[in-house]
Amino acid sequence: MPKPEIAGVIAGGINKNAVKRAISSGADILELRVDTFKNIDLSALRAGVKELKEFKKPIIITVRSTKEGGAAEIADTVREEIFKTLTPVADMVDVELGSVKILKNVIDFACKHKKKSIVSYHNFAETPDSRTLKNIISRGVRAGGRIVKIATRVNAAEDARRLAGLLIDSRHELIVIGMGEKGVFTRVLFPLLGSRLTYGSVTGKTAPGQLSIGTLKKQFALYGF
Repeated sequence: MPKPEIAGVIAGGINKNAVKRAISSGADILELRVDTFKNIDLSALRAGVKELKEFKKPIIITVRSTKEGGAAEIADTVREEIFKTLTPVADMVDVELGSVKILKNVIDFACKHKKKSIVSYHNFAETPDSRTLKNIISRGVRAGGRIVKIATRVNAAEDARRLAGLLIDSRHELIVIGMGEKGVFTRVLFPLLGSRLTYGSVTGKTAPGQLSIGTLKKQFALYGF
């Protein structure tokens, strides 16, 4: 079984102290949630991402849409410009399947620069039925996603079982997360079932039920990781 990987979520801006704290806590990857950043000056952001290379950790660029949990309303044209500015100096991009106006361009640009694309789907109200979830995975793969991420709210045990089934049955590389209080355990269990990443907070939660990196590491240690 591969070692579970934790993405440390960097919110608010590029802060080296926060990055150092994330890495010392056990982050394997850094996710820069640019939609939460207070200052979005493209040249400064690019320089800041380049400086993070000294930590030798893969970097994910995420500019989340407000429809799927983004912190700020950023026009699609601006989001695409942010992706194109930062992709060459990062390692991965995360763009929503629902961001149809920029999805293809962001993925094509990432591919051109030999970067991985995560195509994501977030539902903060419920977990759709299995057929819908499998269709989302198929659409994400067809869109060019190297990894498909599904994060949905868990309202009952059946929701968690349905999400776990995706990891057991799928041939594709997935990130699967159950959000909300009833889904917290999935952030520890699902990486053990094959979910590519779990996300740990550094400066504050960016999703319902998100755990700190330190808590995730302690939980994984219980299972020998």
